[in-house]
Amino acid sequence: MSQAKKKKAVKKTNARKILGGIFYIFFLSGLVFAGGIAGWLNGSEVIRETVLQGLTKKTPQKVFSDSNDGGDSLTVLILGCDKDLYYGGKQVIHSHARSDMMMVARVDFNRKMVGAISIPRDTLCEIPGYRRQKINAYHAIGGPELSKKAVEKLLPGVNIDRVAVLNFDAFVEIVDMLGGVELYVPKDMKYNDNAGNLHINLKKGRQHLNGTDALGFVRFRKGSNGGDSDFERQKRQKDLMLALKEKMIKNWTQATNVLDKTVDLSGKAFDNEEMASLVLFMKSVETEKIRMGQVPVVDIPGTYDLSVDGTKLDKALREFRVVPMSDSEYAQLSTK
Repeated sequence: MSQAKKKKAVKKTNARKILGGIFYIFFLSGLVFAGGIAGWLNGSEVIRETVLQGLTKKTPQKVFSDSNDGGDSLTVLILGCDKDLYYGGKQVIHSHARSDMMMVARVDFNRKMVGAISIPRDTLCEIPGYRRQKINAYHAIGGPELSKKAVEKLLPGVNIDRVAVLNFDAFVEIVDMLGGVELYVPKDMKYNDNAGNLHINLKKGRQHLNGTDALGFVRFRKGSNGGDSDFERQKRQKDLMLALKEKMIKNWTQATNVLDKTVDLSGKAFDNEEMASLVLFMKSVETEKIRMGQVPVVDIPGTYDLSVDGTKLDKALREFRVVPMSDSEYAQLSTK
């Protein structure tokens, strides 16, 4: 064999070795990656369902086809509840406590929009068979189903598909499972309620909040430096929601267990398929497509109670997209 042919053969052999080595590295990497993915998928029912829906292109309209809007949207009543405690916070009276936070969220799958409106807990409401009382009392009396009836009575045109009940211990646990969140605290927040076992002590500025601090961030109502306006509380709720959304998108390895835990802790309001569908949908929703507000209310003189301002209610329900509207109505709102 000539010298030129020998050199050519050596080069070809070396090239094969290099290519073979590269292939081997990729092959091993693939096995490791596939093993990691398999372990990841095996660790979460919701994540497995999310991947499946991503591959099959199953739409949320199909998943929630039994909703009041035929799958085009989903309306959820979200209740944040604490345990009822005797004074001093040492003994639980019962777990079906008054709902400290009440929010109606309407997820519009077609328009890729989320609208939400919160209901002040001191708002009076009367439903057949019950005396007129604060709307947050209905959960303690009859649980989620009675709360649903009260909210639908208070907000004409709102038809609730699901009720998700999340107690505050669960909220803290979920935020901690995500590793906390980065949020800007707009002012010093200091408040102590020994009876309700609520202690808030946050300093102004951007900081990393754990579950307990995040709960205080959204529950803060008053303090030595003055109470918050409804607008301020709504903004904090929205800021936290967006921060949690971004944290879950960026940290899927942390989010896997959180999603399964949320299914368990939300009172089984959603099954794995439904939770996966909502996760995929929320990833596609732009920040400007999220609207949040509050039911308009007025003070009742001589009391701490509130009543709905009927002259402004319909406008608020439409402004914050919690009732069905035609395309022309949406277009008209968007120009304002």
